[in-house]
Amino acid sequence: MAAFLLLAPLLLLGPAAGQADTEMEGCLRLWNTTEGNFSVETTPGTYQANTTYLVTIKDDRNHSNSSGQLLLQALSRQNASVGRWEDAATGICSSVLTAVLNITERESTARWTSPDSNLSSVRIRVFLSLPDNITELRTWVLSRGAETITVPPNSTTRAPSTSPS
Repeated sequence: MAAFLLLAPLLLLGPAAGQADTEMEGCLRLWNTTEGNFSVETTPGTYQANTTYLVTIKDDRNHSNSSGQLLLQALSRQNASVGRWEDAATGICSSVLTAVLNITERESTARWTSPDSNLSSVRIRVFLSLPDNITELRTWVLSRGAETITVPPNSTTRAPSTSPS
């Protein structure tokens, strides 16, 4: 009876008691990567809040017979997941929203929409996960473009004039 009283709180919690967030299949392979032999670009090329970007991944190697995947992540400077992926399957890898694309062509695309927040930059990480536990990584940084401030002509100040004494 005493054992039951000790275990009762755990029984009430049910399966959630020992359950952690489930990771997508293939997430563990992201910890051991090499520099990618492919390119990543975004259109537009500078960061703006609440904007949809076309993320293009180009790889000259032939992956038509491969069962590999592209895993895409968007991170703030604080390594927090930001924005949302459109038209792609998504999952969670290490608490980061991750878009998943199957590799079939030499060029793959995904759409990502930036958050409403005013970030200075966002890193787009693209992992190319191939059979035989090979994973490559490329990173693309979206930074805010130069901002232009218009100064009205009547607000310019003149240097104080000095009169000879």
